[in-house]
Amino acid sequence: MDKKLDKSEHDKTGELEIHYRSLSKAAVGGAIFAVLGLTYIVATPLILLPTIALGLSWTGLASVKRYPEELVGRKVAKFGLVLSLMLLIGGTAWHTYIYMTEVPEGYERISFRMLKNDTNTSLPYSEQAEALDGTKVFLKGFVRPGTHRTNLRDFILVGDFGSCCFGGNPEITDVVAISIQSDERVNYSLRVRKIAGTFRLNRRSAPTDEKEVPKVFYQIDADIIK
Repeated sequence: MDKKLDKSEHDKTGELEIHYRSLSKAAVGGAIFAVLGLTYIVATPLILLPTIALGLSWTGLASVKRYPEELVGRKVAKFGLVLSLMLLIGGTAWHTYIYMTEVPEGYERISFRMLKNDTNTSLPYSEQAEALDGTKVFLKGFVRPGTHRTNLRDFILVGDFGSCCFGGNPEITDVVAISIQSDERVNYSLRVRKIAGTFRLNRRSAPTDEKEVPKVFYQIDADIIK
């Protein structure tokens, strides 16, 4: 029962009259999403959570003000509103700082979007990949789970969760083979990986040890991995 006892008083007949006010669902939802939105500090794509929290909290606060005899939850709505605003402002500033400083000196930031092949050309890979061949690059993505998931020296990097973790079948231009050149090793996880190393283009595609991704055009000999 989502109703809260507000007060009691006697009506004109002397009988006890009880007034109830409901706790605003929007206010509660805003507070919940604001708390969940704390993950935005860690994962950029989760900006949606504090955004939803802001909308719900604002709606809840407006509803409580409009219907004071029917709804309660002003403090809950204010909590969600303040926390979601702090997350949106502080989180955005923090991720902007990370973006501006995360590329090691001497490396060029690239994206999976740049590596998609252009359908207007006859090339089976991206034209930009030809220009990148042999250069120092920085790329972010997810480790695609393969036969082995721990102590990985060689693995496949993909750009999104669908290709990484939920049974997706990525195109050959949606994957990059990573070969770590140092003694460092990684384990499969859902975290974003940051790779810095030398980009290689295999114009005839090169075989891999992964059954789900048997061949690749692109690979990076990784000097730095985070």
